[in-house]
Amino acid sequence: MLPLAIGALAMPVTAIDDVSSASAPVPPVGSGSPEHLGSRRILRAPALVILIALFLRVALLVASHVAENRFHVELSNVGQEAACVAAALASGKGFANPFRGYEAPTAWLAPVFPLLWSVGYRIFNPETSRGGLYFIQLVNCVFSALTCWPIFWLGTKKFGTKIGGAAAWTWAFLPLAILFPLEWTWDQSLSALLLALLLCATFYLRDAAARSMAWSGYGLLWGFAVLVNPTLCLALPFLMAWLTYSRRRTDALPSLRPLLRVTLLFVLAILPWTARNYFVLDGFMFIKSNFGLELWLGNNGSVPVNDVYASQLNPMVNHQQLFQLAFTGELPYMRAKQRVAVAFIRANPGTFLKLFSRRVLDTWTAWYDSRIDKWIVALRLGWVWAAFCGAFSLLAGAGLIMSLRRKFLDTLPLVLCAMLIPFPYYVTHSSLRYRHPIDPILTLFAVYAVTRMYLAARGGPLPADPEA
Repeated sequence: MLPLAIGALAMPVTAIDDVSSASAPVPPVGSGSPEHLGSRRILRAPALVILIALFLRVALLVASHVAENRFHVELSNVGQEAACVAAALASGKGFANPFRGYEAPTAWLAPVFPLLWSVGYRIFNPETSRGGLYFIQLVNCVFSALTCWPIFWLGTKKFGTKIGGAAAWTWAFLPLAILFPLEWTWDQSLSALLLALLLCATFYLRDAAARSMAWSGYGLLWGFAVLVNPTLCLALPFLMAWLTYSRRRTDALPSLRPLLRVTLLFVLAILPWTARNYFVLDGFMFIKSNFGLELWLGNNGSVPVNDVYASQLNPMVNHQQLFQLAFTGELPYMRAKQRVAVAFIRANPGTFLKLFSRRVLDTWTAWYDSRIDKWIVALRLGWVWAAFCGAFSLLAGAGLIMSLRRKFLDTLPLVLCAMLIPFPYYVTHSSLRYRHPIDPILTLFAVYAVTRMYLAARGGPLPADPEA
């Protein structure tokens, strides 16, 4: 499944040179020496950006472990459930045991990331070596660095070569894109890469032939992406609708049959995992089981006034909840918690709106993360981190509005993803890493906004967007 999807997605690579050459203005005679123009092309090369980004992340990864070992700086790596399931997979116990004290088959997590981490635990014994941790951190660094390529492609396609290159370089040095692969041993770096690739494929398929194999790769890649992070699925029906409308609007290209193929292959891709959950856990669920618990943790009377959810009630740290989980079973426990949470929301709509708005604020400013993130606390950057995240969000919002005003339909897929994917975390509970899959999109919008504001301040002409 994955090789087919990756193979199909490789098709847009050939379009980069065409798009770049079409959107880049021809320099006037005497505007620069050939050596100068050559150096500018090298700096905009995606391969160079990826290499620099990877080198920076790996260097900081090594430095963080040196700081921990020699200077006893507390730079913890967060990912307990994924680590426990990966260890269970590596030891032959199956997809089970998401945390200590609860040893049973589980669907607490989506399957791909723990399966990937289990490869590291098969190479390095987690009982005697930290090699498994280093392995998955390095893999996350690779995912984060590779995200420079779809950012470059999208930026070039939508806003021109200069902005595409600037956005890729921005991602290479963006603190958010550097911190998360090192601190969070979760799927957020892979999710960001996959969503960016899916957007590239969406724009590519707008003009693709109905019989192209790229449609099959698109459906399989969507299935793979949802097995990494089910929240990404929120964007699928809207992107499919955008494809249908834009193909009919531009050249009256047939859209129904290829979209049915996408849907069929998407269902086939996720069917084995859904069937596994049904037979192993005695009930149907979509990829993950823990929505009911997360909804309850974020919506109950015990949520502290300065927090976004009641972390003290999580079964990982609360023995009473752990007993209930073990006694009733995973699916009945999650369904019971969902019923309690829904009843609380209905009985306390004002409290829910207050919690909802608090989580919206945290998603875009990191006001809560900046106080509990051990890396930020160790570096004493709490208010600086919150200020940076708030400014980044404001710039991205400004770029989103500017791009919508200039090319509404062409920008709509990016906007839909940016608006839809964080929504479940407003309802349950927020964390800056949950937003990370859309950070490549926000980076594009932020660079676009800075570029337009800079040129407007200088009084020069605004950049012309390339033709879609």
